[in-house]
Amino acid sequence: MILNKERKEVDTFLSVNNDIYRMVKILDKDESLKKLLVNTDNKPLQGPSVDKSLIDKQIARIALLPYDAEEGSIINITMINGSLDHDTNTFNNTLAVDVFTPGNQWIINEGVRPLIIAHTIDNIMRSKFNQTDGVKYRLIDIINAQLSDVLIGYRLIYIAVIDD
Repeated sequence: MILNKERKEVDTFLSVNNDIYRMVKILDKDESLKKLLVNTDNKPLQGPSVDKSLIDKQIARIALLPYDAEEGSIINITMINGSLDHDTNTFNNTLAVDVFTPGNQWIINEGVRPLIIAHTIDNIMRSKFNQTDGVKYRLIDIINAQLSDVLIGYRLIYIAVIDD
């Protein structure tokens, strides 16, 4: 049995699954983030609006290969670790948000595209994301990442935090 902060029994895996899906949905609602992902020129934020959903296309829950470099950047969200704290009977999980951009699209007028995307994601996570069962996610690490010869970027590591 796993307990959340209200000491209610929860299904940890379903909660994490719900969190990942909500993360994908809230990221897909942010117009600036969608422009950064789709518009491949040097001024992506000044480019056209992105009216289509990017869920399971460029904002995904699995790595997307093969990939067409003309499509822009992609985000991938996965659970990378989870452990049971036997003292508190809670499940501590770690999520990764991978930001991948073709190398030839890194430099934009606002700076370095994957870092601007990472900044946008972290702002969304802190201000707009609703977690499951009182669990919040805190950014603890950012790591250089490479998905292929074309797609390089950063992995943002978020840990679950139960506020008391």
